[in-house]
Amino acid sequence: MQIDYHDLIWAIINFVILLAILYKFLYGPLVKMMDSRENEIKDNISQAEGMRVEADAARTEMQEVLANSRKEAQDIINNAAKMGEDTKNQIIAEAKDAAQKLTQRAQEEIQREKEQALAEIRNEVAELAVLAAGQIIGKTITADEQKKLVDQYIQGVGGIQ
Repeated sequence: MQIDYHDLIWAIINFVILLAILYKFLYGPLVKMMDSRENEIKDNISQAEGMRVEADAARTEMQEVLANSRKEAQDIINNAAKMGEDTKNQIIAEAKDAAQKLTQRAQEEIQREKEQALAEIRNEVAELAVLAAGQIIGKTITADEQKKLVDQYIQGVGGIQ
């Protein structure tokens, strides 16, 4: 087997020229495209990281808002319960006060009617006593004398109580 150096040199020259052409027209744009793609990927990663940070901040903020909303709702419920309890206590106190006043008025009314009944009974007893005394004495008593005797009797009976 014989090697033709002339063909070998031309093959090497052709190969070097092909490498130079490929380097100039293919390797340069390919490297630029790869660098561009790498930069685009880095930008996308940093944007994603920024968005993740923003999402974490938004999530934290929403959790705080939710916690505050829950606290406010609990405060509203507590205030409503307290107001209900206060209203209940006020209504009970007013009802007790009204019942006490009603009881007091009823007792006063009973006392007045008792005194009125006693006065009427005293008057009737006095009149009967004067009539009985008049029949026992056998003399007719005038209206003025009867009035005077009744008043004296009432004063006497009134002091006995």
